[in-house]
Amino acid sequence: MTILKGILVILGGFAFIFSSGVPMNLISRHKPDYKREGLYWGIGIWIIGFFLSTFLQNLIRQILRGGTSEAQTNQSGGLLTYLIGAIITTLLIQLCLLLFLKSRRKKDEDLTSMGLALGFGIGLIAQVFTGMILIAAGGGVILQGLGLELPASAIQTPMINTITEAGLFGLIVNVISLILFRVALLTVSAVQGYMVAACITRKKIWFWLAALIVTLFTWLILALQVVLGEENPGQVSLGVTSPLGSAFTALYYLGAFLLGYRWLQKQLVSEKSAKRK
Repeated sequence: MTILKGILVILGGFAFIFSSGVPMNLISRHKPDYKREGLYWGIGIWIIGFFLSTFLQNLIRQILRGGTSEAQTNQSGGLLTYLIGAIITTLLIQLCLLLFLKSRRKKDEDLTSMGLALGFGIGLIAQVFTGMILIAAGGGVILQGLGLELPASAIQTPMINTITEAGLFGLIVNVISLILFRVALLTVSAVQGYMVAACITRKKIWFWLAALIVTLFTWLILALQVVLGEENPGQVSLGVTSPLGSAFTALYYLGAFLLGYRWLQKQLVSEKSAKRK
């Protein structure tokens, strides 16, 4: 059974990495001419936004901590800093997107295509290491199942032990919810890139609507998992998140993917019809 769990986690890791191709293929059917180079620019923008956001969040934590102990801060301000961090990260990334797209507008490029490509890039790089961690952890679980000792330097030993002790059904639901998270994340980031591009060519309010959508995407799952009493709200941890919590999380991400894709599909089809006229 332990070896089976390890194989499941490894397959889940690979599925997590490559599941990003599902929304990309579906969305690109309606916009096949999006700029592939935008993927790399999107990755770069995410990296810049991530490091700037991390710096600002650490600064905010220090301010909130004040004279209290770290333990007290974790209890009273942990969720607050998480929520604030989501806003900061979203706004920083979108500001970078906006500046980049405005520079491309001067070159008479198709901003919709570039916006989608940037969104794809952001979704591709965000959480990509989660898949690699799953693959490594699954390999460690298999080694344990074979009775082999893990390297003394294995940094994922606690995670491996947790997976080994977890129930098979719970792990399956955990893995499914993680894969759906990846699919939903890339879909939402594509919507974000599209809306930031649209705020330049249409209404400026779309910039703030994009920020609201991305922030709610993060906030709502946090609220859902808090209500369900999960140990680590805001994320799915193999062997830790309950099967019930993972099931609701999976449904949430599936709904986010379907809503995001259907809305984006409608917008792209409408644009194509307008151009033909």
